[in-house]
Amino acid sequence: MKKADRKLTLAAGLVACSLAITGPAFAEGEVVFASWGGSFQDALRSAMLEPASGALGVTVKEDTTNGIQDVRAQITANAVAWDVTEQDLPTCETLSREGSLEPIDYSIVDTTGIPAELVKENYIGFINFTKVIAYRKDVFGDNGPSNWAEFWDLENFPGKRGMHGKVNYNLEAALMADGVAMADVYDTLGNKQGLKRAWNKLGEIAPEVTVWYRGGSQSAQLLRDGEVDVIHMGHNRVESVIASGIDVAYAFDGGTMDIDCLLVPKGAPNKENAMRLINELLSAEAQARLATTMPLGPVNTGAFDTGIISDEAALLINTHPANYDKQLLVDPNFYIGQLGELTEEFDTLIQQ
Repeated sequence: MKKADRKLTLAAGLVACSLAITGPAFAEGEVVFASWGGSFQDALRSAMLEPASGALGVTVKEDTTNGIQDVRAQITANAVAWDVTEQDLPTCETLSREGSLEPIDYSIVDTTGIPAELVKENYIGFINFTKVIAYRKDVFGDNGPSNWAEFWDLENFPGKRGMHGKVNYNLEAALMADGVAMADVYDTLGNKQGLKRAWNKLGEIAPEVTVWYRGGSQSAQLLRDGEVDVIHMGHNRVESVIASGIDVAYAFDGGTMDIDCLLVPKGAPNKENAMRLINELLSAEAQARLATTMPLGPVNTGAFDTGIISDEAALLINTHPANYDKQLLVDPNFYIGQLGELTEEFDTLIQQ
């Protein structure tokens, strides 16, 4: 089989191995949606995809994605199988720059309640998640490290540290620890002197880090088991540790907020249904339902006015108006084009 034909076959076969098919009894048309699989996609199905299928009168087929290469492979093979896919923000921006995305039809997609910085020509924000500083209260009481300067301060806040074993978020944290205002972080990283400053500051804490974790489940286990006393990790994972009975504190101040977005690959077979599905997924009600299923932040601020999320629960969500501006929204433009080089330098640093 020729390489090109093989690519076509692989891309066309993606839908055939869909995880699930959701549809009303008398569906008119279909739309294919790809996300990250597992319990997360189960939550999406119950909170968003099944209600959207009923509301739109279309069959929603599901698949899973492993990231940017999956999208590129379908486009290169001229055999696009997905109509809508969830991707991380750097992937969305990269594919947009490559000309690989359909423009979002904002005559169909309602952006009411969605921050302007998340509304782009070819993609739109979907959910927010934040990495926060979390600490065990059996070690620090009520006075654990609550900002980046204190996280770096082992003299006044001794204890076992955990940090994410990827360059993402760590250079930003280093600059905030060195006194750079949150609003100035990416301007500082954007010049050689500022980037060197970040590496130098990260080099101070690196030898003191007990564990550089690789995955979210590992971070939760480390905090739960007391293998670390303070850690920079996803707030949704922190909530799972708290739910298990461990006394842990955290705050959103100085947290690093990242976004998953929705996009439509160029050549998607069901573009109109794709836009209609995106509109449903971004509705205040759908966003609120997901937030009550998993502790992830709605991009639609109207979710907090639906009555679906209790006032008490709302204050624990990163995108609540009381929390949103306390966090640094990660800028994918800093990483695009230099992620490989930054990763290599980071890996060398943490292995010393």
